[in-house]
Amino acid sequence: MIGILITGHGTFASGIAAAVEVILGKQENFVTVDFPEGDTKTELERNVQDGLSRLSDCEHIIVFCDLLSGSPFNTVVPYAIKNDKIKVFFGTNLAMLMDLTLKRNLGSGFDELIDGAVECGKSQVGIFTAEGMAEDDEDF
Repeated sequence: MIGILITGHGTFASGIAAAVEVILGKQENFVTVDFPEGDTKTELERNVQDGLSRLSDCEHIIVFCDLLSGSPFNTVVPYAIKNDKIKVFFGTNLAMLMDLTLKRNLGSGFDELIDGAVECGKSQVGIFTAEGMAEDDEDF
């Protein structure tokens, strides 16, 4: 199985994981590491190490971080440098996390998951415009 670890500032990790589980149901090998205000870098490092240890039986681990170069990202990257079974994404959004989790659950391979995650995330960022909406579609 491919493990998923989510980390980020504040309660980003537990919040986005809760959203995934509301939509897709309870997930296995799905670990969160929050970095709440008041935690030190040492506590974050210990929590990341614990989270990765919980996924140590997984063939691969995919890590989702909120921001490039933030403390959670900087804490997990050394593990990925030392271990090619760990891949790290940053700029995580709900669509990319859900898409990858669903495909993982359906048996997609590691390389396929990695290749599709960024494109899915990018495709879900945009701005809504009312152009093209029919006038009778207006409910308010």
